[in-house]
Amino acid sequence: MIKKIVTFLLLISALQSFSQKLIYKSNGNILNSENQKISPNQVRELLTNNENLLANYNAGRSKKTAGNILLIGGISLLIADLARGVTDSGITGKPVGNGQYVLQDEGNNYPSFITYVGLAAVLVAIPIKIGFSKKIKNVVADYNNSKATCNYQFDKQKLDFITNSKGIGFRLTLN
Repeated sequence: MIKKIVTFLLLISALQSFSQKLIYKSNGNILNSENQKISPNQVRELLTNNENLLANYNAGRSKKTAGNILLIGGISLLIADLARGVTDSGITGKPVGNGQYVLQDEGNNYPSFITYVGLAAVLVAIPIKIGFSKKIKNVVADYNNSKATCNYQFDKQKLDFITNSKGIGFRLTLN
């Protein structure tokens, strides 16, 4: 009886150690069950068996990249136009002859069109950045749920009928 209990506990512990639980951290970082960061390529390798989760993960990563580009680009445009507005006094000199200039105030046209484009890029980037986070969180939750129900625990299962000098039996291979 003790032999059966020990065998059962070993089997359960082997199945538990095979399954890997993922943890989502901020900014799209995914950790394994040992709190070590997993690279995006390693996450893609884990998701190769489920095409739907892999497609959602790739879409989330693309959203993250697009959101970062829009956010950094928009902030850069805002800063560049602000710097131009601060340094441009709007006063120009018009040559009248003999090396003399007449000063004209053309007015400072700050904020310009660049400011509005930068502001629009920042405002568009915010929902994109929120959306990528939700998409990757859903992928991690679905992956953990599929591992908990043991749907994808083993890729290949093989059952063999074995005979030898000591008797006959079945061999179950889980890999």
